[in-house]
Amino acid sequence: MSGEVVTVLRSFAILAAASFALAGATADTLYKSRDENGALVFSDLPPVAGQAYERQTLESSPTAAPVVTFRREATADGISLWADNPCYCPAEVIVQAVTTDGAPLQPDRSTRRVVPARSATQLLALTDRNAGSAGFRTAWVFGDPAAIHAPDRPYRPPFAAAKWFLISQAFPDARTHATPDSRYAVDIVMPEQTAVYAARGGTVVEVAHSNFRGGRDRAKFGAQANLVRILHADGTFALYAHLSWDSIHVHPGQRVERGELIAASGNTGFSTGPHLHFVVVRNAGLRVESVPVVFSGGVGEVVVPRTGGYLVNP
Repeated sequence: MSGEVVTVLRSFAILAAASFALAGATADTLYKSRDENGALVFSDLPPVAGQAYERQTLESSPTAAPVVTFRREATADGISLWADNPCYCPAEVIVQAVTTDGAPLQPDRSTRRVVPARSATQLLALTDRNAGSAGFRTAWVFGDPAAIHAPDRPYRPPFAAAKWFLISQAFPDARTHATPDSRYAVDIVMPEQTAVYAARGGTVVEVAHSNFRGGRDRAKFGAQANLVRILHADGTFALYAHLSWDSIHVHPGQRVERGELIAASGNTGFSTGPHLHFVVVRNAGLRVESVPVVFSGGVGEVVVPRTGGYLVNP
């Protein structure tokens, strides 16, 4: 459907799964910061004075991350607001109609919906005299808030059989995994160009493969990690990050199976050295949270990742 792109009167928040590469299909400016709970927030307006943030210009790219967009359309008796979700995954959105000075319309006109994958959904229809001048405050996050982490078996170690690697950080260690989206992440030390395999089957929903820089400066390198994000059948997502430049073997929309080659490890983005960052997250209601994972250690064996331990794929 065609329509006018919505001009949001006040800042809109986009909660993201991790502080990795994000790019969209439009040439807009986004400001990345963290809220009081440590969750990532992306807005069309700068944060309050004194709050640290990162500014990004979103431009069309073959590897651009999917971004939910909002547009308004004129109707015979008012206007309607639509959400367009290009991702191969659902997205939860919330929208509130506001006046020109940003105050909520009265009576309240707001809704919270789950927009299916690869679809457009009408969110609100305004038919009263305020419709023509109304603006909208919106927020969204990928994933269904009803998702419950329920793997049918322990995760496969995300590397080749007969290999083992050191775990440099895992829960409850929080040196760099201090926010809800990364609390249960597992960092696995491995040389660059080590083959990375899917720990669980699912549908690829995002890739980034063109970054080649990395380092210890989060502000400088935080958005430059190559990654693969995979949606599981239970609605959770696995993120494989810091991947090597141009090593991605999969593409959005592709179905991958457990144990399938997806990329090679690297040292891109905010990183203290070559490693694979692996985490499973869910939408906890317009908030991305990581979940605990365990790995298969052989027939009947389950491995809980611990800092300083080794993950073995027998």
